[in-house]
Amino acid sequence: MTPNQTDDWTRLGSPTARLALYLPNRPQVLAADAALNTPDVPCLIRHNGNHWRKIFSILAKLCAPAEQRWQDYRDLELLHRHEMICFADCLLQDAQWHLVAGKASWQRLGLDPLDYEPLDDAGPVRVSGNILLTPYPDYRQFSNRTVEQVRAHLQVKGER
Repeated sequence: MTPNQTDDWTRLGSPTARLALYLPNRPQVLAADAALNTPDVPCLIRHNGNHWRKIFSILAKLCAPAEQRWQDYRDLELLHRHEMICFADCLLQDAQWHLVAGKASWQRLGLDPLDYEPLDDAGPVRVSGNILLTPYPDYRQFSNRTVEQVRAHLQVKGER
């Protein structure tokens, strides 16, 4: 079976997720896997390459429990219960947290960064309530320092 990108799905992961990461582009997904609630992250990485490995790795670093290695969380549990990646043109009502990643996603959702407060004085993350405008999840833009800041904010506000 060859990977193909379908246009009829707007999220990847658990429909009851507490955290939604909004991205502008979908990964290529095997047609049989497009509707799965529990995607196979290692398979998605194999089919989509290093770019998606970085996205899944940053999301795992943000969400993995403190007692678990983020690599194990990424490969075994990510997107199964607590997280989803969303490609819709609106914020999902059910998510507790909305991480809107990158300028293209901010614009698609009609969010103006000037309406949001900086998470800290030197960081690139802006926040208002349960919505965080973040850099695109790439190591150059979403540094380990930024991961720690966002992770701490989610923990303080009750994510885990």
